[in-house]
Amino acid sequence: MRHPEPTPAGRWKVRFRYGTSAKTGKPKQASETFDSKREAEQFAKWLEALGSQGALDQLYAAEQDKSIPSLDAVAADHIRLLTGITDGTRLTYERLWERVWSPRLGSLPAFAITRDAVAVAVNDLGRSYSHKSLENQRGLLSAVVQRAVEHGYLTKNHAKGIRLPRGQEADRVEMRIITPDEYPSVIARVPDRYRPLVNFLAGTGCRWGEAVALQVQDVNLPNVRIRRALNWSPDNKRKVGATKTSRSNRTVQLPAEIVDEIAALIEGRAGTDLVFTAPRGGAVLHRTFWSRVWLPAVEHLAPRPRIHDLRHSHASTLLARGVPIHIVQLRLGHESIKTTVDTYGHLLPDAQALAANAAGLAFRPSKELGN
Repeated sequence: MRHPEPTPAGRWKVRFRYGTSAKTGKPKQASETFDSKREAEQFAKWLEALGSQGALDQLYAAEQDKSIPSLDAVAADHIRLLTGITDGTRLTYERLWERVWSPRLGSLPAFAITRDAVAVAVNDLGRSYSHKSLENQRGLLSAVVQRAVEHGYLTKNHAKGIRLPRGQEADRVEMRIITPDEYPSVIARVPDRYRPLVNFLAGTGCRWGEAVALQVQDVNLPNVRIRRALNWSPDNKRKVGATKTSRSNRTVQLPAEIVDEIAALIEGRAGTDLVFTAPRGGAVLHRTFWSRVWLPAVEHLAPRPRIHDLRHSHASTLLARGVPIHIVQLRLGHESIKTTVDTYGHLLPDAQALAANAAGLAFRPSKELGN
């Protein structure tokens, strides 16, 4: 990208090539001068994304119509006026926009968002983010651009449906299944106080935040009712609130093997007491548990599983034992069966073998099939 140059007069100049010389037929050197470095850097970004003519169009269009807001301003209004979300989610959107789209498209006038500009930004993001992250980022951009369309700044939403690059798939964290043969070696390394918590996570597939927010009144053995979760908000505050989705509110039956130890934990305690607590009371902190309990318990395994992999391992065990996938969905609290299939479908026992055998029928004469 072109870099702005300071001038003796305290302004900033950006050099570029524009047009061709009548004498030599070669591109001519041109420049634009700006009062601030920020304006010069923005023009340099336009040159990179849109070429010389496109950058000049953006520059002079912006000067001619100051009443048109920037895409940053449209985004700020969109996020501010969203309904049905928590303050934490609103802050997440604000930070996502500031980190991802504002540096690439935010300063453009709302009417100047083109398909090419969006494509350049998306391709740039593909070098740094996974495909799943790109989908989330595109969703926010598309909603903001749609607001620009609704207010008459654009005639078409150029972000909607734009194809995404594969992204940095190598950076994706794969699930690490803890097999039934490995689990005894893990639980044996967990201190007695925390064994019921680890067994609960492994035996129910609950999320960490659901487990540590569980109250005595939620337990009616052998069942537990999941209806709240401990979450970290984007402003770095920890609070108990709603579960991840409406389907996450569910009842889960405990395996018989852990009923007695959960019963011992809740005996004689008040209904609003937490089932699992730290040594001095209060909720079990993820960071402390991870460093002092979990890492020593799994350091002998390679690759090393995460705490969340207990949830994946639970689902894997159920599917391996022939539990229907829609039951696994209900147990895990997935909002959609698609989430369960996309995440765990490859773990269905003998699924590929069954498919291959069925496909093989195409190579057999009908008389061999008894027809």
